Amino acid sequence: MNSLLRGRLFSTSIGRMCYKYHARPLHPSIVPGQPEKNPSLPLPLLMSQPFLAMNPTVASEVALPSVLAANQTILDTIHGAGLPWWATIVVATITLRTSMTLPIAIYQQRSMSKMIELAPMVQSWAETLKVSVARESRELGYEKYAQELNKQYRKKVNYLYAHHGCARWKVFLLPWVQLPLFASMSLTLRHMSGLPLPWWGQLTEGPIQGLDSGGLSWFVDLTIPDPTWVFPVLIGAGNLLNVELNAWYARGTATRTQKIMTNVLRCVSVAFVPIAAHVPMALGVYWFSSSWYSVVQNLTFRIPSVRHKLGFPILQKRK
Repeated sequence: MNSLLRGRLFSTSIGRMCYKYHARPLHPSIVPGQPEKNPSLPLPLLMSQPFLAMNPTVASEVALPSVLAANQTILDTIHGAGLPWWATIVVATITLRTSMTLPIAIYQQRSMSKMIELAPMVQSWAETLKVSVARESRELGYEKYAQELNKQYRKKVNYLYAHHGCARWKVFLLPWVQLPLFASMSLTLRHMSGLPLPWWGQLTEGPIQGLDSGGLSWFVDLTIPDPTWVFPVLIGAGNLLNVELNAWYARGTATRTQKIMTNVLRCVSVAFVPIAAHVPMALGVYWFSSSWYSVVQNLTFRIPSVRHKLGFPILQKRK
């Protein structure tokens, strides 16, 4: 049944594109009224290489269903081991977060620790630059002096960080992996629940087999929202706890921008409660698992023995 749904998903996408591009050949080797030059070449290969190269619009249309099919294959594989669907979603969440986002989070923490170690050197260079730039810009005025100082300071800091393997872009790498993973898995579970996708509409006739009875306790049916609001509240609490933990760790050192972002994330965490109350429980189980995985990771990274083993800097006690 699951393989049939994935096949229907792919064929639906292909059907849409064939309808949209019916007036032109799919591939240089496939011309209406002429035999194919390479009839053994499978259609997925045609779609993924020459045809998509010639039609970037079609490539974007194929991308989303391909990601959904890949995610569903992972879920089907775990479910095939004998786990119920609720446990399958939890195990898939832990597996994906541990294999994809946890290594990046560790790498990010190590990069930040190197930045902390380089702080004295950065400060020393700042003082040196003040003197040298002032000597060179003596006749240019204070405004030109400040501009030149900031320019050289940024250039030097970026060089130091890159030279020691902790370029600034690495600190912001985690969201670029975690957010697409979260979005793609959310769309996959929504699709598996038989609901239409944003901008794509209905891609399946109904939920996959067993999902409507693969829950536990009061949430047996994973295709409907939680009627008790227990999971939505837990999801919002997990997100809010993560925000508050980060704010607590950064107390006394947070910039104005960081404080604004903290307040925005607080509002988003609260807004997640009513949103989660209107999504299928399959999606709610995933959001719950993901948010509390982050809480456990956040707390674990604060344990001194763990920080020492992972090569993180030892945290100073705040008064």
